[in-house]
Amino acid sequence: MKEQAQINRKNPTAFLFVVDQSLSMGYVMPSVNKPKAKHVADVINRTILNLIDLCNKADGIRDYFHIGIIGYNGKGAKNALFDEIDKPILSYISEVAANVKKVEHITEKVDNGLGEIVDKVVEFPVWMEADADGETPMCEAFGLARETLEEWCKDNPDSYPPTLIHITDGDSTDGNPQELAESIKRLGTIYGTALIFNLHVSSFDTNTIEYPSNDNSIKDEYAKMLFKMSSIFPEHLIGKASDRGYRVVNNSRGFIFNADAVDIVNFLEIGTLPTNPYKRR
Repeated sequence: MKEQAQINRKNPTAFLFVVDQSLSMGYVMPSVNKPKAKHVADVINRTILNLIDLCNKADGIRDYFHIGIIGYNGKGAKNALFDEIDKPILSYISEVAANVKKVEHITEKVDNGLGEIVDKVVEFPVWMEADADGETPMCEAFGLARETLEEWCKDNPDSYPPTLIHITDGDSTDGNPQELAESIKRLGTIYGTALIFNLHVSSFDTNTIEYPSNDNSIKDEYAKMLFKMSSIFPEHLIGKASDRGYRVVNNSRGFIFNADAVDIVNFLEIGTLPTNPYKRR
């Protein structure tokens, strides 16, 4: 990928979240004592809020990013960011910022300015709501993602390539999505091909596999499939992952299996930081 790539209003980049919302996502994640679907939705909403903050300048919210969410469950794959049927999957971030679905009030620990950590009730905007129902039509979701990103790449040939972040807790119920993932990774712009990162979330306290460089230690066939679907980790993100304590090498892939609550937060923060060493303006 060429280092002169810049993310700006003329040439934005895109983040597409593809999220499993099947019945099993309603199971409780022990590390946070709430359903996986709720924790994933909270982290995605926080990620969107952080991206909006990055784009918020004196003259308003600058459209450095296109944002989209595809949710999939027993009702099929759909736009999980907007309820309108005819709404495009990817939208300008300024439009996303202006269309909050609801505002929750949550308690956060903050510094009161006197060196004391206290509880404070804050407003938390919600763009994606938690859902958990039915089966896991992963192929349908990746088919919709391919159509979306193919069109985006045609419309934005001079942009930093798009990033797809897939979050799931189970196997596909409508076939093997690996070839669809490979076709997405062949899409791209003049600066490189689309990136796919896969995050598997667990209801159990089991061994975690983080950013592996090969599948030698992966015993689960489903995990092997997700590994093969994942892109090799970009060089400019290796330092970001290392800063958070992950062992990432040159051939590591953007994949975590059996992620806990902290891994989910870190994974999305790392995956949505394409701007170094690229510039925004």
